[in-house]
Amino acid sequence: MYKLLNKLFGWDYIAWRNTAESGIARLHKDNAGTVFYWRYKGSRISDKVVTRGQVLWLTCTPDKWGIK
Repeated sequence: MYKLLNKLFGWDYIAWRNTAESGIARLHKDNAGTVFYWRYKGSRISDKVVTRGQVLWLTCTPDKWGIK
């Protein structure tokens, strides 16, 4: 599904994992230039993407988002 959304709208997706759960999320950038994704959008919990190895890049490269 995320590949179709990337193709239709150009949205970029990552796969995330923590000690309890994992998932696929769409990348966003705020006004300050911080790259983040909604881990649990319903409860408004987000995580910042700071390093390349923090997430698995599914539809783009970290360079596109300025991640070192």
